[in-house]
Amino acid sequence: MAVKILSVNDTIGLVHFSGLLNPEECTELIAAGGSHAKPSEVIYGVSDVSSETSGRRSTVASPSVDKYPIIKAVRRRISLFIGVAEENQEPLQVLHYTRGGKYDIHYDSFLEGSPQLENGGNRVLTVLLYLNDVEQGGWTQFPHIMANIVPNAGTGILFRNTDAQNLQLRESLHAGLPVIDGEKWIASIWIREKEYIALPIDQTDKISRRTL
Repeated sequence: MAVKILSVNDTIGLVHFSGLLNPEECTELIAAGGSHAKPSEVIYGVSDVSSETSGRRSTVASPSVDKYPIIKAVRRRISLFIGVAEENQEPLQVLHYTRGGKYDIHYDSFLEGSPQLENGGNRVLTVLLYLNDVEQGGWTQFPHIMANIVPNAGTGILFRNTDAQNLQLRESLHAGLPVIDGEKWIASIWIREKEYIALPIDQTDKISRRTL
């Protein structure tokens, strides 16, 4: 499958692309994400305790690779696309935003001292795959680089979360703007510095990010 580059922003290595998924595969991932979904949670600062917050309104599921072969295929494609070993990927997450669903400005990387760094180091890259067209709203916004990505089925983005020292990259701050009409489905994979050891399913549902 040929991946087409739509745009690039060098500040955070933001690549907007299409072609990693076809329409049928987007539908497969949406179906996989509809099972065992739970409210999304957030970990603050250097804590290891996650909780629901009004700044993040969505559900999240971690579909089994064994049950859904499409996930294994997507992980392999991402590895080839970004040139980083598949072992560095966290489990694929499928997120669902209904009307009003959002994620306020946040970083995907962790602060120094976070216990999250003990498993594979920091999150150096983020890959987001858009699985459907959102009727209105739901853009991914990067305020520091003045970029807005409109979610369209079959497209995606890749961007850096850390600098050369694997510390939090200021310009990687981003948000999932509120869905005004319709719904939004995305798949996300975070890429660590080193090999990531998958956690039990009840812990991988707690996507660890820091909001501001």
